[in-house]
Amino acid sequence: MYKNAFGFLVLCVGLCVLGCGGDSSACTEGQFLCDDMCIDECGVDEVECDCVCIPEIEPVLADIQASVFDISCTASSCHGGPNPREMLDLSTAELSEATLIDVPSNQVAKDRVTPGDVSASYLYNKLTGQDIAQGTDPMPQLGFPLCEAKISAVETWIAAGAP
Repeated sequence: MYKNAFGFLVLCVGLCVLGCGGDSSACTEGQFLCDDMCIDECGVDEVECDCVCIPEIEPVLADIQASVFDISCTASSCHGGPNPREMLDLSTAELSEATLIDVPSNQVAKDRVTPGDVSASYLYNKLTGQDIAQGTDPMPQLGFPLCEAKISAVETWIAAGAP
């Protein structure tokens, strides 16, 4: 009986090791598993963003402008150019500040960014896809959703008073 129980235990452990997936032991030292690929660990001033190491994003408007708005919001001309959607122009840090902070959303009864209050900031809702206006889409609408590092930087920026 003990032989069978021991054999069963060995079988279960073996199946768990094989079936758990994401076996980081397949990666060499200094790498981690991301989407079934081994990638190099990020450097000291870098963060992982969709399996790519990017410079760490400081939670200040200048960094968010360069790392988020310039890449994901204005590159497709949605929130830049002569006719930005929802009259939300994110093409420069000055325009982002003027059209985001303490400015009412055109879609819901919230400000786009309420400094110090993430839950009252519709920008955060649009980026996470939570509690957005019916019939609207999470942002960015074109391309890929923002990685956790970028969303976290925006969240921290708003919580810190949107400096």
